[in-house]
Amino acid sequence: MQTLTQPLPSHVSDAPALASEPVAPHICLNCDSPVPDRYCGHCGQDALHTHRLTMADMPHDVLHSIWHVDKGILYTLKTMVRRPGPTIRAYLAGKRVDHFRPLSLLFLVTGVYALVCSVLHIQFLPPRDPAIPEAVWQMQQTSTTFFMKYLSWFYVAMVPVWALMARWFLRRGGYNYAECLIIAAFITAICNFFALLYVPVLYRYSGTPHIGTASVLFILPVVAYATWAYGSLLAHTSLSLARRMWCGFMTYMLGYLVCVLAIVCTTYALNWSTFKEAMRQQVKQQMEQQARAAKATAPTPQ
Repeated sequence: MQTLTQPLPSHVSDAPALASEPVAPHICLNCDSPVPDRYCGHCGQDALHTHRLTMADMPHDVLHSIWHVDKGILYTLKTMVRRPGPTIRAYLAGKRVDHFRPLSLLFLVTGVYALVCSVLHIQFLPPRDPAIPEAVWQMQQTSTTFFMKYLSWFYVAMVPVWALMARWFLRRGGYNYAECLIIAAFITAICNFFALLYVPVLYRYSGTPHIGTASVLFILPVVAYATWAYGSLLAHTSLSLARRMWCGFMTYMLGYLVCVLAIVCTTYALNWSTFKEAMRQQVKQQMEQQARAAKATAPTPQ
C-alpha cells in the first residue's frame, strides 16, 4: 500500500471544516441599501437603533421631532457659558458633531423665554404715580409691554446686524460674514438663556418699585458676558487683552443700540394714535396745572 507523501493543497485543512455562513449585512429600513456599519452610507439613517416603536421611545421621539434637543444642547450650553471663544472656534473649524446647531439653539431658547414671560405676565413698570395722567400711563404700559415682550425676538432679528459688527470689529480674527452669523447666533442664544434663568427674579419684583433696578442688574452681567465672548474670539491674534475686550464690547453695544432703536421706532409706529392721545392729555393737564398755579398766585382784590 502506497502512502501519500506530497503535501496537501493549501486550500485543504486537516481540521474539520466549520459549517458557518457569512453574516449578511443589515438592510436599511429607509432605502433598502446594505448597511455593514451603524449608519447607512446612502441615506444616513441609524440602522442599529431603528426598530419597532414602543412607549419607552415616545419622550425621545417627541423631543427629537420638535427640535433635536437630544443632540448636544446641554453640552453646548455648558461649553458656551464656560469658554465661548474656544467653543465657537472649534465649531467653525469643523468640530460640530457634539454641538447643537446655533440657529436652532437660538430659536429654541428664545421661544421658551417668550412663552414663559407671556404666561407669567411680568409687569416691568413700577406702580402708577398719581401725578401721571391716565393716558400717559397707558402709553407707558403699552410701550414697555411691547418692548419687553418682543425684546428677545428683536435680538434674533438683529443677529445679522451683530454679525456685521463682528465682521468689522473682529476682522483681525479672519472671520467671514457667514462665520460671523454663527458667532452672533451662538452668543445671542446664550444671552437669551441668561434672560430665561433670570425670569424668577423679574417675576419676584414684577410691578414693584424695584423692578427697574432688577432689570438693570440683569443687563450688566449680560453685557459683560457678551464682551468677553466676542473678545475671546480674538485670542489667537496679537491684540492685547484690553484691545480684545474693547472690540468685543463695541461689537455687542453697537448691535444692542441698533436693536433698541429698532424696537423704539417699531413701538411708536404701531401705537402712534395712543401716543398722540397721551401727549394731548399730558399737555392738557400741564395747562390746567399752570392755570391753577396762576390763579393761586394772583393778587386778591381789595
